[in-house]
Amino acid sequence: MSLSQNAAIDVASVIRPCIQKVATGPELSEDLNREEAQAAMELIMQGKVDPVQSAVLLIALRMKREAMDEYRGILQAIRDNTATATADVDELMDVADPYDGYARGLPATPFLPAVLAACGLPAVSHGVEAMGPKYGATHRMILREAGARVDLSPAEAAERIGNPDIGWAYVDMEAFCPGLHNLTSLRSQIVKRTCLTTVENIVGPVRARNRTHLLIGYVHKAYPPIYSELARFSGFDSGLVVRGVEGG
Repeated sequence: MSLSQNAAIDVASVIRPCIQKVATGPELSEDLNREEAQAAMELIMQGKVDPVQSAVLLIALRMKREAMDEYRGILQAIRDNTATATADVDELMDVADPYDGYARGLPATPFLPAVLAACGLPAVSHGVEAMGPKYGATHRMILREAGARVDLSPAEAAERIGNPDIGWAYVDMEAFCPGLHNLTSLRSQIVKRTCLTTVENIVGPVRARNRTHLLIGYVHKAYPPIYSELARFSGFDSGLVVRGVEGG
């Protein structure tokens, strides 16, 4: 048996049981434990899982409704594959807007990190060029049009944040987690939001020396306890969860 066949068997031994657990209908589906969710997400980001199976797993999790251990496992897999950096500041505010942007309102939060930095609180934001299901105006789009640098590595972003004359930066998912960014096209084909939409902006690619704080928005009332728990799990020292326009 070839090495590629062995690898295929190893992938199948992880993915098939996960799909069988979560995609068995409204009454018989079961939750994944944290280790199962983490292992499956690792393989998906490495491009080792057939896209059809990846999509089935992600949408089945959504339709079943994700359990907290599933969120934790998926978030841990993303964090383990994220390039991170520490800024030379004592405190940092992480402005975690939804990555699919704004389609109905006038986005102001892309400018919030610069305002916070001017007030003495270093800040960072992060995102992508475009993301479904909304495909709205994103931080990257707006900051690029404003002349800001949007292609920084986490280390470069941390350096700008640590510079007292700047104090803020934007870092893109393509720079801090290429494996997750590579799923953008698949997520577009899935159409509906998945658990990745919930966890991707809680990764925290840049942290402070001492305390890093999360600022995140929501629309649906089920999400504040989810975001609060995931913020703790991701290592943030505090979190402010605000019901804002379009989840921002």
